[in-house]
Amino acid sequence: MLVIVKNTENIFLQELKNCWESFPTHRCLHLKFSQLEQDKEEWFDNVLAALRSVLEDKSAQLYLCHDNDIFVLTRYVTQKRVDNFLAHLTPILAPAPAKELVALFEIGVHWAKLRTLCEKKIENIKLERTQKQEHAKKKEEIAQLNREETLKTLNKDLIDSISKRRAGRDMPEIMVVEDDLFSQRLVDNALKNKYLLSMTGDGQGAIMSYVNKAPDVLFLDIGLPDINGHEVLEKLFKLDPDAYVVMFSGKGDKENVMKAIELGAKGFVGKPFTQEKLLQYIQKSPFIQAKQNREKTHGNFVH
Repeated sequence: MLVIVKNTENIFLQELKNCWESFPTHRCLHLKFSQLEQDKEEWFDNVLAALRSVLEDKSAQLYLCHDNDIFVLTRYVTQKRVDNFLAHLTPILAPAPAKELVALFEIGVHWAKLRTLCEKKIENIKLERTQKQEHAKKKEEIAQLNREETLKTLNKDLIDSISKRRAGRDMPEIMVVEDDLFSQRLVDNALKNKYLLSMTGDGQGAIMSYVNKAPDVLFLDIGLPDINGHEVLEKLFKLDPDAYVVMFSGKGDKENVMKAIELGAKGFVGKPFTQEKLLQYIQKSPFIQAKQNREKTHGNFVH
């Protein structure tokens, strides 16, 4: 038995039409499992096994719809075999009344009803997709408003003093914005005991932390869970036009990296990173270089 689980409704409608035009005596078994309270995982394998045991047609096609309804197209199936299937089905679906969940159609006779059933399911999929998109858009709009409100609460004195606090600190401060824990560990192992190191896993936290820390170097991942790296860059450069930012990037991020560099990033480090590459960019930071020159002049301890 062929089992179709992707783009099911559209494929089923086309196959149904083909049967109506060429094989009108073929049968269609409709299992109205969208009415079940049980999860699909609790019944699907057993239902499939029961169908295979009662249907002699090895060319039968099973269509699992997005709402868990099932349609089975078969050359021929008797009511006696349907009753046999119901006997298998009853203990699987109990306490749901199995008989009320099964309908048998002859395609030539019931084509209009079957077509309407399928077209309604296709419309429902489109409606659900639209609703999800609208919900996601609304969620992002709310998140954007929340981010903007949060940024308004940033201490103006802290923002105005970023350059002064950074220049007045002897120990270099490295900040990493990366939501992947494995990548965080790589950076931590590469830089621990060498610099003051702080990490955050989201864009909003990055902006808040940046204002508080006034780092000498910021390593910023492009793909963050709340704000993308480009948006973080734009906001940071408004707060601190002199920020020294280096992007973290995966293999498929070339276009995003180039956009980040156009926005003001000083370069990028590909994943997985090496200690050498991280240190190269750290040493290129003008703030780190200023601290090192000051160390030579005044003997301050700077890595």
